Amino acid sequence: DMITVDLTPVPDAGMGAEVTLWGQSSGGAALPIDEVAQAGGTVGYELMCALALRVPVLAD
Repeated sequence: DMITVDLTPVPDAGMGAEVTLWGQSSGGAALPIDEVAQAGGTVGYELMCALALRVPVLAD
């Protein structure tokens, strides 16, 4: 599995930085899965189903 993320707006990000693809980050910022899905031309359910078993999923 691969993903490309444009970090231009986050110049302090680097190797080992926390990345939240959707949901709520430890810093409190929220990014709804449906917003991410809409930007990618799909639905949130499809994003969840596409996660590989080796990707850890953290849920509250």
